[in-house]
Amino acid sequence: MPQTTSLQAEVDLLRARVAELEATLAHVEPLAPDAASDSHRLAERVKELSTLYRESYLADQPRTAPEEYFVELVALLPLGWHYADDACARLLISGQIYVSPNFQETPWQQSSMIVVQGKQVGTVTVGYLTPHPPADEGPFLREERSLINEIAKRVGRYIERRQTETSHRFLAAIVESSADAITSMTLDGIIQTWNKAAERIYGYTAREIVGRSIAQVMDAAHFHEMLQLLQRVRDGYQTEQFETQRRHKDGREIEVAISLYPIHDDQGRVVGAAAIARDISDRRYFEATMRENDERVRSTFEQAAVGLAHVSLDGRYLRVNQKLCAIFGYTASELLSMSVQQLSHPDEITLENELMRSLLAGERATYSIEKRNIRKDGAIVWVNRTVSLAHDYGNQPKYFIAVVEDISQRKAAEQARHDSEARYRELFENSPISLWEQDFSAVKQAIDALRRQGVTDFRTYFAQHTEFVAMALAQVKMLAFNRASLALYAARTRDELLAGLDRLVPAEGYPLFTEELTWIAEGRTTFTWEGVNQRLTGEHIHVRLHWSAAPGHEETLDRVLVSIEEIDAPAALSKMGVAA
Repeated sequence: MPQTTSLQAEVDLLRARVAELEATLAHVEPLAPDAASDSHRLAERVKELSTLYRESYLADQPRTAPEEYFVELVALLPLGWHYADDACARLLISGQIYVSPNFQETPWQQSSMIVVQGKQVGTVTVGYLTPHPPADEGPFLREERSLINEIAKRVGRYIERRQTETSHRFLAAIVESSADAITSMTLDGIIQTWNKAAERIYGYTAREIVGRSIAQVMDAAHFHEMLQLLQRVRDGYQTEQFETQRRHKDGREIEVAISLYPIHDDQGRVVGAAAIARDISDRRYFEATMRENDERVRSTFEQAAVGLAHVSLDGRYLRVNQKLCAIFGYTASELLSMSVQQLSHPDEITLENELMRSLLAGERATYSIEKRNIRKDGAIVWVNRTVSLAHDYGNQPKYFIAVVEDISQRKAAEQARHDSEARYRELFENSPISLWEQDFSAVKQAIDALRRQGVTDFRTYFAQHTEFVAMALAQVKMLAFNRASLALYAARTRDELLAGLDRLVPAEGYPLFTEELTWIAEGRTTFTWEGVNQRLTGEHIHVRLHWSAAPGHEETLDRVLVSIEEIDAPAALSKMGVAA
């Protein structure tokens, strides 16, 4: 610390000189003006140098954080000013504020900028709390301006030194913690430094390898290659990511990517080379695996049983498989010159465009649509098209992924079923016989509940519990009926018939409905009977009723087909139909 020692010596000499002058002048009356001024200037110089000495002492102390230095410095600064008891100080550094305990904003302040590497990072401010006689700069002396400027410079140098030390520590930590082997060598290949990663990658410790030739970790051919690279370094060139092989201590070959950089001395001369080596054995294995995976994906793409395509953001085909070509009847080269819109049915282009827009806008993650496309031969082909959006590493839309399934056969089957149902509905509505679809599931459940309760003789139970019969009659749901049913029962609207079956069965018909419940309890799924119903007008009519559970609904009876035909009054009302 030569600077600090010099300052201390100067301070000690000046203190002694001031003490001598004060002792001499104390016995002289009156004090000559020149002597008083000399004594005053010397005293101020002592305070200035004392402050700088103390700052140097603070700056040289080992610290874990620079904030400790700033706190101690701001407490020291007021002592260097003429009116020390009335002085206060503040440091403003990179947005952080450090102040002496008595600091206040006052009109009597002087400041100096703190500059680090040509950029202002803060200010030093010293002020007085009360007014004082004018001096060289307001109430401040010339020496105090020099002092505050010097303090600002020293704070800037302290910050730069701390930053440099931090950078060196970081650099050393980075080198030691790096996953890459970082080494240095002379221009003829003698190893100078060797980090932990180099020990791991090559198998040699720094103690074993430093001072030896780099040829230790490579064969003769690769050493000759290395000398050529070092010659390039000698000429001032660097080598980036040169992939080669090295030899581990145990003798095995390892794949590495090496970068070489020149090392310069203070005069800018190339004196060595820094080498960064990355073990790429895993990467080489990964690349081989990726090639296999890519081939597998490519094979899956090409041989998939559904059409697959990559589509640009404006709808052009970028990649297609053979199945898609077969669906649309085009070759792959033909499809790659076309767009989704060109193959879409004109009525569905707008919808497809809107769905693609919603994907791009992030309003949905995927969409599926059944739509018509036009084949090369002009025929309509129905497809189920499922589309999602592929993104790049920046999560930006890259292209659409489309899965296309030919559903023409299913659509044809659906159309055939629709046509069949339409014909059935037409026959149902226009039949001259009253036709019904009814739901007996609640009745079936009620009967099953009685069976679980132990009832076995249902005929007797129903005869003794007419309230159950009435409840069951009310639980029958009307699902559908035709126009002949309206006419048969003199109903003006469909709602009148939907109100309930109990309105159509008079008291005389209860025994027949009781028998019907008995047949249901016995497990019969079809039967016919003749009996009495009544129109909504109250008029009794004699009917023949055929009751049959619809196929597939025999267990639940939630769909029962009933046909009712008006007949002449039978010779005997006791005539009952038997199960078919």
